[in-house]
Amino acid sequence: MRDACDVAVVGAGPGGSAAAYYLATRGLGVLLLDRADFPRDKTCGDGLTPRAVGVLEDMGLLSDLSRAGREINGVEIHAPDGFAIGTALPRRPGGGAPMLVVPRLVLDDIVRERAVRAGARFQSGVLVTGIDRARSGVVIRGHKGGCALDIRARMAVVATGAAVPLLVRLGVLRRTPRMMLAARAYFEGIRDLGDRIQIRFDHVPLPGYGWVFPFSSAGANIGAGFFPPARSTTRPRLNPKAVFDRFVGGRTLRGLVDGGRRIGPIKGYPLRVDFPGAPASGEGVLLVGEAAGLVNPLTGEGIDYALESAQIAADYAGRALLSAGDRGGGEHTEYERLLRARFERLFAFCRRLRDATAHALLLNRMARIASRRDDLKMLLADIVLGTREIPGQLSARTVLRKVYSLIR
Repeated sequence: MRDACDVAVVGAGPGGSAAAYYLATRGLGVLLLDRADFPRDKTCGDGLTPRAVGVLEDMGLLSDLSRAGREINGVEIHAPDGFAIGTALPRRPGGGAPMLVVPRLVLDDIVRERAVRAGARFQSGVLVTGIDRARSGVVIRGHKGGCALDIRARMAVVATGAAVPLLVRLGVLRRTPRMMLAARAYFEGIRDLGDRIQIRFDHVPLPGYGWVFPFSSAGANIGAGFFPPARSTTRPRLNPKAVFDRFVGGRTLRGLVDGGRRIGPIKGYPLRVDFPGAPASGEGVLLVGEAAGLVNPLTGEGIDYALESAQIAADYAGRALLSAGDRGGGEHTEYERLLRARFERLFAFCRRLRDATAHALLLNRMARIASRRDDLKMLLADIVLGTREIPGQLSARTVLRKVYSLIR
């Protein structure tokens, strides 16, 4: 089986489908590939931060997504000792909710369908095994229904999430990077969920976090993530299910879910948080989202960065292909530069703050001080949601020095 296109996008999650949408709107021929049939589930926290909502609004999807999920208007942050602070989030221009929670079973299919309506072609059941350099671009090699599949494209976009075997075969990655680990489950029949998300540092290993993300008035995605210790340390190894059980069994959360019921299994998953050290391209290949390590190392959030990097990839690829004839198969240092200019400072900042959150006493004191100061509550919410730009002179050390001066 043979096919041809301007850009082949491997992976039809939010990042891949958004890239396919933006490429198609530029008039390029786009083939979107995924090994799964849609709709399909994806293990995730399901939260759409204000950054993600901004891209989805640009794609014209907010009305569909608001009907499919839960509008979120605030955030609560729970310290390791259980002390909680909360704040409302600013409404979007026009009065819309700043955040949404939409199960990935629904979200991914809505974004994929938007790409198809924009002109991208979609093929499911395709297992991509390699991408080779060719004179006029690249050749994507794989299998569909037991048949070999070759796709000639001028450029490829890879959005395969945390799965790294393809990237290792391409030589883009040398080895599997160290990852965060997480587990989540869905619950229904929960009382008093409200319209706020919860970010929790109680009953989880630090650095780590737990979450309660309502997807309806009585249903929530509940999970926990942590950064496992290096193999060289003497700290005991942890597994995601055990961390999840400890989190849900904690005193405060046990009271929240009492009377509710878990629907479906507990599912564990890895999270790639190795940007900015990870490569974001190869010969003829652009990486978007988690394939480039773009998952926030502090909170585990990745949908927003997948969508934003898809925009950057589509803009770069569109300019390159529409101005350079068939020359799409080379190196893409300019794309790397654009991604790092957008995300590198934020990710370095969040990585340092993640390391600081290993200290429970610091988090407990910060929560109590912030409870008396609206500016600090909003700062913590902005950091958790990744919505505050990090100026060049603002380092994690500066922030922590200010916090230490307040808690003495």
